Amino acid sequence: MTDKRIVYTGDNGIAAVVIPTAEYLDNGGTMEDLLETVVPENCKDSADIVEADTVESDRTFRGAWITSKGKSTEVDLDKSKVIAKEKVRESRVSKFAELDIAYQRADEAGDSDAKTAVATKKQTARDATADTKITNADSVANLKTGMTEVITEITDL
Repeated sequence: MTDKRIVYTGDNGIAAVVIPTAEYLDNGGTMEDLLETVVPENCKDSADIVEADTVESDRTFRGAWITSKGKSTEVDLDKSKVIAKEKVRESRVSKFAELDIAYQRADEAGDSDAKTAVATKKQTARDATADTKITNADSVANLKTGMTEVITEITDL
């Protein structure tokens, strides 16, 4: 296997990574030929051959990977924040279902204090995407940590 990768910006704005197969290389294929063959014509301006160890390995924010000519992959912080908010939204779906049941039971029991407590938890879950751990993150590492904390807080409601 080679220690090289091909990276380019796909039509969707996300960095694409091409990993050559051992068979291709063993049969005389070159990275340059592979680049010409697999990279769409309209994406070749951003395409480059890079060292494998320069390509991002953490796929948490895979949809936020970017690249440009002469560079390997990088993670765009603003795009990562959008992804983090989506992951928070996904994580709260089951919590909302759980809280809906708790609210219905409190309603059936006529327990206004329990209903208020559930409503407060639901509002906390709704507000989670605006949590400053996500919105004010100044690095991808801090964003990942903050997103994980917010998801844990939702789970623990």
